[in-house]
Amino acid sequence: MDCLRLDRLDHQVSGNKSLKLLGHIDAWQKSSHTRLLSFGGRWSNHLHALAYAAARLDIPAIGVVQGYPEQPLTPTLMDCQAQGMQLILVDKMTYRQRYQLAYRQALSTEHDAWVIPEGGDGPEGGVGFHPLRALLREYDEVWIAAGTGMSAQALARQLSAEQRLVVVNAVADNGVLAARMQALTDSADTQCAIRVIDDAHFGGFGHCPAALKALIQDYDQRSLPLDPVYTAKLAWALERAAQQDELQGRVLVVHTGGLQGRRSL
Repeated sequence: MDCLRLDRLDHQVSGNKSLKLLGHIDAWQKSSHTRLLSFGGRWSNHLHALAYAAARLDIPAIGVVQGYPEQPLTPTLMDCQAQGMQLILVDKMTYRQRYQLAYRQALSTEHDAWVIPEGGDGPEGGVGFHPLRALLREYDEVWIAAGTGMSAQALARQLSAEQRLVVVNAVADNGVLAARMQALTDSADTQCAIRVIDDAHFGGFGHCPAALKALIQDYDQRSLPLDPVYTAKLAWALERAAQQDELQGRVLVVHTGGLQGRRSL
């Protein structure tokens, strides 16, 4: 078993977020827009990475965040603001529109921005994963935690029919991710087998009970830091699979970064 430490790619533009931003920044450069705009929560790894990347490239950036002006900013959002990102706080009903194309197009027109779907989703989000193909092909199984599933889908497209991708869902989404991965399996876009683990989310996105905190502390002692939203749940599911002798052949575990989110604990 090996661990691909994407968290070590960069301290600020961390983990899989750096890979998902590459295609979007390239698309922005080819467009006529003057800004980048995206969505995220109050502890968003995606907005955090976007803010730092945009600052380095001198691109004005906007973050649309679910929240209210009277709420104190989290350290994550303070970091984003310090990097020059403009924050737009919206209520819950407005934030739900982020999946609607018409809403994203309206924001693009209003702010003259290339709009990146939440989490770096969309076809552009998979471009940065292409260089990993040779490395990934050395393994029988590849494990990754998922929220929207963008990274998991990008990895699946790099794997062969002899390999298996295991996706640990970090969200209690009533089968949404599983259906998305099944649709990918049914298409001609991927050849690998895909397994979705849907019972390791500990109650939902961002839920981190005492057992998971203890696991994070245990891995700290092993010099493998985990974040409370994704990689801790990945490690928990992986250890259970090892105990039940479910791992197959040579395994690659993808560490997706997000360690700035440890401050939420």
